[in-house]
Amino acid sequence: MFRRLTNALRRLWLRPSESSPSDRQQSLPGGSEPTVAPPRRSRASVAEEASPPVRTSRPRRPAVRIVAHGAAPHVSNRKTSRRASVTTPRFYDLHDDFRAPGRWEPGDPLDLEDKVVGDVWMFTAGRPVNPPGPLHIPNELRAAPLDFSLAGAGLTPVVHPRVAAVFARLAPEDVQLIPVNIEGQPEPYFLVVATRLLRCVDEAACLEVLRYGPGDGVPARVGQYRSVRGLRIDPAQVGRARVFRPWGWPVTLVVSEVVKEALEKEGVTGARFTPVTDTRH
Repeated sequence: MFRRLTNALRRLWLRPSESSPSDRQQSLPGGSEPTVAPPRRSRASVAEEASPPVRTSRPRRPAVRIVAHGAAPHVSNRKTSRRASVTTPRFYDLHDDFRAPGRWEPGDPLDLEDKVVGDVWMFTAGRPVNPPGPLHIPNELRAAPLDFSLAGAGLTPVVHPRVAAVFARLAPEDVQLIPVNIEGQPEPYFLVVATRLLRCVDEAACLEVLRYGPGDGVPARVGQYRSVRGLRIDPAQVGRARVFRPWGWPVTLVVSEVVKEALEKEGVTGARFTPVTDTRH
């Protein structure tokens, strides 16, 4: 009997209480709190807390440009635009238009004594001239002058004042403008003297080129061009000139595209332009 009672008390003492953990804590003598041992942790958990997490960097993916369906991808045109901006300058043979209605054919400029000034090529040799004094061109038929004409045997350009203003504005270093009175006109016109003579004829691109030889009887022109068909020039030999005459063939007056377009904008009558830089014939 005593043994059964002892075993029952032992079981009752060892049975866990259903109350909260705080209720199970009992005061030890002296009022001290019971010491609760911390729960035991595995080595794996301890190592996991001791080592900080390692961040692994993901490799960067190349940037991808999204293009809408049907749209062309963007292509840099910096080099293309630079190449396009570098174009070959164009030049033109400026001569009178034989098709112009009521075309006026002026003679050579004369001085006050009605004499031809200098030689026939004085104003078309491609060099500056000394001011010859007052000049005039007879006009017995009182024909209406065109804005641009070639006068006399030397084919000297004679232009209206507004045409002269275009040359003075765009090619002041390339031309000399000499006033000339035309009979029957209230205002003076101008002779256009090209002051540059450039070696620029592209013989290989011309249709035909013939030179003066020692046996042609013109010693002063030996080596110069006797005939040029389909004139073509080399723009690389022109430099910054906008108005000039080709060496060896000064009968041709060449103007740049800038001058050509300005004259066309003015609506100049009597002028005709033939390209001399186009390789096609």
